Amino acid sequence: MDLSLAICLLVFFLGASVGSFLNVVIYRLPHGLSVAKPRSYCPGCKKTIPAWENVPLLSWIFLRARCSGCAMKISARYLLIEAAMGVLAVALFLDFAGHPLDAGAIMGLGTSLGPFVAYLMFVAALVAIAFIDLDHFIIPDVITLPGTVIGVCVSFLAGHAIGIGATDGLIGAVAGAGFIILIIVGYGALTGRQGMGGGDWKLMAFIGAFLGWQALPFVMLAGSVQGLVFAVAFRRAFAVEELPPDPMEASPKAAGTSQDTAASATEASGSKPFSQLAVPFGPFLSVAAIEFLLFRVEITGWMANLVDPL
Repeated sequence: MDLSLAICLLVFFLGASVGSFLNVVIYRLPHGLSVAKPRSYCPGCKKTIPAWENVPLLSWIFLRARCSGCAMKISARYLLIEAAMGVLAVALFLDFAGHPLDAGAIMGLGTSLGPFVAYLMFVAALVAIAFIDLDHFIIPDVITLPGTVIGVCVSFLAGHAIGIGATDGLIGAVAGAGFIILIIVGYGALTGRQGMGGGDWKLMAFIGAFLGWQALPFVMLAGSVQGLVFAVAFRRAFAVEELPPDPMEASPKAAGTSQDTAASATEASGSKPFSQLAVPFGPFLSVAAIEFLLFRVEITGWMANLVDPL
């Protein structure tokens, strides 16, 4: 087997393994459960899942998407998250190591390994945030707050790997949080309603810390556009009488309330005014941040061309 192909397969399996862990985080964290103990188990029959049934991707296929104990159906989302993290890991690895993986790039893998691991963990955190917010309208502080501090350190030590300066992460964290807070305060003053949750400004601080202030315009623009398209396409699923509780005030153990809100939204009429749609912003900010990370050179050039004529 070609060495570069073997390395990519190894990286894919690493990413898929991270995705397997994210499935645990996404399920347990909003319910206030430990992500470390106990071992993975079936939520139906409570059977502990043995190691051979917990192999990323393969176990889901071989088990035919059902628990071996009670035959409870295993959601395809588990497979999707593992596969997506595998693909994202390979894309990020080739970005940092260079493509194609020639002899020179393979010899220089040591210098790109640190930034790759750091930004892979950043991407993993964004994937977890996206699905938790989509399910529960919660962006966990336990991810974003320490993640922002780590991001500032990463940008200081390894930001050169994505083309940002040592202090750009710190500026990005402050600017990202400040911009969203201004929107929240301004929208509230004008309408008397809360348009965004308290977790969104912490998420933007987290994104700005890792990607620098340079990423913020694109993340806000692309996140808003993609969120708008999603809201229009799935209008019925997000029509509610009132917005969900502020995630800043919600504790992980209160996630059941948010689930009830999401469930009632599914049953609501699709004819609700657009202002009454409750669409979580976190998933779209997260997707936009990953897009910027992977296509930062092209996106930066495109945005520079937009500003140039002005």
